[in-house]
Amino acid sequence: MQIVIASYDVQPWLSGVLGWAARLTVCRGAGNELTGAIENIQKWWIDTPAEQRLKPDLAVDIRFRQVIDKAKEFEIVLSAELQTLASYCVTQKGIYSTTDLIERAENTLPASVLPKISQRVKEEIRASGRCLAFDSGTACAFHIMRAVEAVMHEYYIVMCKPTPRPSKRLENWGVYIAEFQKSSKPEVKEVVAILQQIKDQHRNLIMHPEIVLTPDEAFTLFEIAKGAIIAMADKLPTPKTKKK
Repeated sequence: MQIVIASYDVQPWLSGVLGWAARLTVCRGAGNELTGAIENIQKWWIDTPAEQRLKPDLAVDIRFRQVIDKAKEFEIVLSAELQTLASYCVTQKGIYSTTDLIERAENTLPASVLPKISQRVKEEIRASGRCLAFDSGTACAFHIMRAVEAVMHEYYIVMCKPTPRPSKRLENWGVYIAEFQKSSKPEVKEVVAILQQIKDQHRNLIMHPEIVLTPDEAFTLFEIAKGAIIAMADKLPTPKTKKK
């Protein structure tokens, strides 16, 4: 009975290991055999009346022995294969979940902002978060700057209303900032302050190939750039959803 109860805890873990860890190949055969042995005793337990489960039965004993043997076999093969895998340790950055930072860094932005930024911007933020997670500071900065630049162009069109509307981005950050400075709107002046700080203290330095950002410097820039994106995206219109 203890083996049956334990099997219900083992089975989801076993399925997760074999399903999620795609790089595990050598132990997969032993894992599948263990899964089959577990399913075999679980089916017997369900199909057998309670009063007959504890009666001596050699065939049943063999079924349970197979579960134990297959579990030991799988443990040995899994342990051996794990020693051959390349592994690494990713340290947590700030309060961010490492998995979230690697797979969906754009979700570090407020939910109200996400519908206002393009898929391209989200992809750049996602790439930046992945680089940040793996301590690739300069690459992190490169992608987050691309995200800021893309949002800055949209912000320029909405707030400055240029005529004719430019078909491509302006020459550089300095041109955008100069255009923003012409505005008397307080919210634009706040954006200018953030963009000027990023331009002078971070972006210009990143343009030099000899500059390599540390993980801490990249984390700081990631946070400042997020602030700029949030400030600008707040004034962007939410795209209208198409009616089906």
